[in-house]
Amino acid sequence: MGRRVDLEWDEWSPGLDTDDMTIAEVLATMPAAEAEDVPEIIRKYENPESPDALPGAISLARHDCIHVLLGRGLHVQDEAFVIGATMGAASEITGEIVELFIKISTTEYPKHWRFEEDHIPSFRLGVGFAMDNLRAADLHLIPLEEPHWQGMTVREARRKLGIVKEELRAYFRKAEILVPGTRSTRRLDTSAHRHDVKISRDK
Repeated sequence: MGRRVDLEWDEWSPGLDTDDMTIAEVLATMPAAEAEDVPEIIRKYENPESPDALPGAISLARHDCIHVLLGRGLHVQDEAFVIGATMGAASEITGEIVELFIKISTTEYPKHWRFEEDHIPSFRLGVGFAMDNLRAADLHLIPLEEPHWQGMTVREARRKLGIVKEELRAYFRKAEILVPGTRSTRRLDTSAHRHDVKISRDK
């Protein structure tokens, strides 16, 4: 199934209510992108094949799946949360590495990819979400791009990985406080749902 080419990258946001869609079906709504489009300096630290890769480094195809599971779009603020969650779930992550990535992403990354000051709270929220809920889950090692996972509903995949929507919404509400008014923040799904609360308690 191909990706959409008629949707602007900054318009796409899967949200959290894709439960009954498969991962592949949600990915098919995402604008097309190629790994070659990613600047070399970013591949240096975020490509798992790089000798300088940081913990949580992940392939683009797998990274896109994390966007789906976390219900985040493609703005830099969304990327910050997704990268933070992926790094925070890595068993080798340390506070020093988190600070190193912040330094690299705010000083070495090129324009349009660089993290600005108001992106850092979202990155830290992503790290915090993973450490509180997915500690040492090593999401970057799970082959989400393979058929077994691609044919799985988002609900089932989240359940297998321990991703609870109400926990995500709690972190999204923190973003509303820390990074208010941005386009990315305004479209976050922060409304509590009774069903999600039940899943959270049953976790």
